[in-house]
Amino acid sequence: MAEKFHAFSNKVPKRFERDMGYNEKEFFRVLPAAIGDYQHTVSGDTIRISHPDNNQILELRITPLPDRCLGLMRIQHIDVQFSFSGMNEEERNRFMHRFDRRFQRGGG
Repeated sequence: MAEKFHAFSNKVPKRFERDMGYNEKEFFRVLPAAIGDYQHTVSGDTIRISHPDNNQILELRITPLPDRCLGLMRIQHIDVQFSFSGMNEEERNRFMHRFDRRFQRGGG
């Protein structure tokens, strides 16, 4: 099982997982803005994100989770496993900062 990692942490591990309050359709709508200059390919439940100029790779594995029910309200969410290769800690931090900013939802 991968380590849990929360947004805006100062140290991004090479492997971690996160429960995200998105369904798959919403996730794929936001993904291009979240990865910037990186390219991605999808194969089944795995997304391979790579940089066109170097060997930086991130693999995401998405697993839909059962809806959370709060009274009559249903909240969709997914488990996302992150696995980095070819990125040092600073590069992982920079990538995740952008990723988290794009996936951040407003609220109050």
